[in-house]
Amino acid sequence: MIINNRTRLLSAATIAALGLALAGCSGGADDSAASGDCTPEWDFSTVSEGSLTIFGPDYPPLFMSDGSTMEGVDGEVLSGFAKAACLDTAVTVVPAASVIEGVRGGQADVAAGGWYPTAERAEVVGQTEPAYSDPAVIVGIDPSGDLNDYKGKTIGTTQGYLWVDDLTAWGGDNIKLYQSPDAVFQDLLNGRLDAGLMAVNEAGYRLAQNPGTDLSYAVTEPVDFVEATVNPAVTNYPFTKDNAALGAALNEYLTQIRKSGELADILKTYGIDPAAAEPAS
Repeated sequence: MIINNRTRLLSAATIAALGLALAGCSGGADDSAASGDCTPEWDFSTVSEGSLTIFGPDYPPLFMSDGSTMEGVDGEVLSGFAKAACLDTAVTVVPAASVIEGVRGGQADVAAGGWYPTAERAEVVGQTEPAYSDPAVIVGIDPSGDLNDYKGKTIGTTQGYLWVDDLTAWGGDNIKLYQSPDAVFQDLLNGRLDAGLMAVNEAGYRLAQNPGTDLSYAVTEPVDFVEATVNPAVTNYPFTKDNAALGAALNEYLTQIRKSGELADILKTYGIDPAAAEPAS
């Protein structure tokens, strides 16, 4: 991911200030949640009674908010989870680098936005079981899936991805780092890059939003110099570390919607291969 997979942490005071300054929204997950006519499937505590508090970046197609509703894959998953738990939702859109600290500091119950589970994050937040897969792909004109074919060529990618360190060690100055996947895609469109290394979810979404280009993507083949191609990324939902009951409920809900096919349908809605609903552990 990209910026949303950064491990940089900000202070709780900074998060509190961002919560006031940046876009926030709250909305009912379901009218019955507030009326008392709903029977929750699980019992767990939340930051604010009766509400699931969510922090996430603006990161299509995985998480978007227009100020009153959540959209994107994670938006729909967490909306459904909140409804099943008889909770309203309270959403704050913050920069990606601030999301995990918000959950760590107790300002939010759960993070949205396609977060990869890592050992470093496990020290400060809880992490659910894998939700859906998000492997790296090579975007370009008639792209090859073999990074070796791009040795000495200019490749763009977004800062914060799991593969950045390995990629730059291999490609050196030929690797261009960007602040956002949109910037990578624009330079691909403008012919400033030979290829882009992107997460399949973001690549598929941007290609669908820009029909008629000569660009396409190929899933990267495993190469020993980039670990993330050997063990492709999966996403999860980071939650407050001491709230084991919340983590168990999230895991149970993910199992439910995976078995029912609902998760695959959500992914398909946003132009993502529904096979991603069955991630490797």
